[in-house]
Amino acid sequence: MRKLSVILFLIIALANVSIAQNRDANNILNAQFDVRIGGVGPKGSKIIEMRIIANTLEEAHEIAQRDAVAVCLLRGLPASTKTRPMPAIVKESVVENNEAYFVDFLKIPTSSRVVGKYARYVAKSYDTDVRELDYGVDAIIDVQVLYDNLLQYMQDKGFAEKPQETVTGKYLKPVIMVVPADVYCTEMDFVQKWKDETGKVQVIPDYNIFGREDSRDLRLVISSLNEIFASRGFETISLEFLLKSLSMENDENAFIGNDYGLNGTVKESPLDRIKRVANVDFIVDLDFSLYEIDDYRYVAFNMRAVDPCSNAVEIAHAYGDGRPSRVATINTLLEEAVINYVDDFCDKIQNHYKKMETDGHRITVKIKRTDKSNCDFQKSKYLVDGKLTKLCDIIYYWLQDNTLDNNPTRNITPNVLTFSQVMIPMTMKNRQGAVRRLDSNEYVTQLQEYLFDNFNIESTIYMRGPGEAWLIL
Repeated sequence: MRKLSVILFLIIALANVSIAQNRDANNILNAQFDVRIGGVGPKGSKIIEMRIIANTLEEAHEIAQRDAVAVCLLRGLPASTKTRPMPAIVKESVVENNEAYFVDFLKIPTSSRVVGKYARYVAKSYDTDVRELDYGVDAIIDVQVLYDNLLQYMQDKGFAEKPQETVTGKYLKPVIMVVPADVYCTEMDFVQKWKDETGKVQVIPDYNIFGREDSRDLRLVISSLNEIFASRGFETISLEFLLKSLSMENDENAFIGNDYGLNGTVKESPLDRIKRVANVDFIVDLDFSLYEIDDYRYVAFNMRAVDPCSNAVEIAHAYGDGRPSRVATINTLLEEAVINYVDDFCDKIQNHYKKMETDGHRITVKIKRTDKSNCDFQKSKYLVDGKLTKLCDIIYYWLQDNTLDNNPTRNITPNVLTFSQVMIPMTMKNRQGAVRRLDSNEYVTQLQEYLFDNFNIESTIYMRGPGEAWLIL
C-alpha cells in the first residue's frame, strides 16, 4: 500500500510538473502544442482548438489563450478540411534574436490582477469538452484569436514581414459587387420577360426588387457578404444603391419600345447595364437557400466570382452550408456558412488581381464606322513615318505599342475592327503625377485623341461594358 501511494504521488507530481512547464513562459518558445483549427472567425480572427491539461478550468482557459497566440506566432496554423495551412507570423531566426521580448510577451501573469500581453489579441475562449482528472482537468478549448491584429502589430514592431506593395496595390483595391444568381432570381420570380426580334420570349433577371417585401432576406444576405469582403480588403459596391442611382438617370435609352412590341421593355440585360455603369473588377454571383428542419434553420450557399471584363471567366468558387440554429437571423446563418470558405475564396480573387497588375487588364476594343464615314479600314491610307499605311494597321500598331504584351488579336471586316485580348495597364498617372485607375473608356480615349491629332479622324466612344469599348468613326 505504501509503494502504491508513492507511485500515485509521483504520477501526480509529474503531471503537475508537466502542467507547470506548459505554463512556464521560459519554455513556451520550445513548447509543443496539441492544436487543431476550429474554423475561421469573423473580421480577421481565427478559431483555434487547444487541448489543455491544467489544475483548474480557469487556469486551462488562460493557458489555452496564451498557447493559441503562441501557435500563431511561432508554429503557424495547420490545415483543416476547410482552411489552408498558414506559416508562423514570426520567423524562427527573429524569435532567436529577440528571445527576451517573446518570452515576456507570452508570459502568463502570476497575479489575477495582471493581464498578459498576449491577451490583447484574444477575443474570447470557450470550452467544448472538459474531463475531470484526479489532479485537474483535461479540456478542449476553442480560442478566438484576433489574427489580423496580431499580424499587424508584429509587422509594425518589425518582427514580421510586410507584404511587398506594388504601385497598384498601394493606390487601388479590388472592387467587388454581389449580385443574386440567375437561378435564384428565377426561383424567386425576380425576372423580366420581353420579346426579341424573332418574337421569342426572353427571360432575364430583374434586380429592381429591393423594395419588395420578399427581397428582405436577399438584402440582409448581400449586406453581410459586403461586410465580410470589406473586412478582407476589398472595396464593395452596393447593388441596391447602384440601382437607385441608375433609376435617376435619364440620359440613355434603356428601352426597346415599339421595336419589340412592348413599350418600356429592357433592351440590354440588367446585368450588362450594371456592369457597364458600375465598373467593377469582380462580380460575385450568389445563390442561397434557407432550410428548416424541425425547429432549426440553416443556410446553404453557392457563390462564384467572375471577371466581367474577360467574358465572365470564373475566378473563384465556394459552396457549403452552415450550422443549424433556432434563433439566428438569416444573415447570421449565411455568415456562419460562408466564414469557413471565405479566406480561400478571397485569396483566389486577390491572386488573380495581383496577376492583372503585371499581365494587364483584358478588354475588347471595337472600331466601327457609320455609313456616313469617309474612313475605310483597308483603303484609307495615311502617312506614318514617311510611309503610307492602311488605317487598320495604324490602329493595330497603336494598340501594340500601348498594351503590356504588345500582342492584341484582331479580326477585320469591312465595317468593324475587333481587337480582343487587349491587355491594358491597371493604373496610369495624371498630369500631376498621381496614380489612378485606368479603365477601358480612358484607354480608348487615348486612341481617339491619337487618331484626331495625327489624322484628323473624328470619332465617338460607346462603352458597352467595363471590358468592351467601341470607337465609332
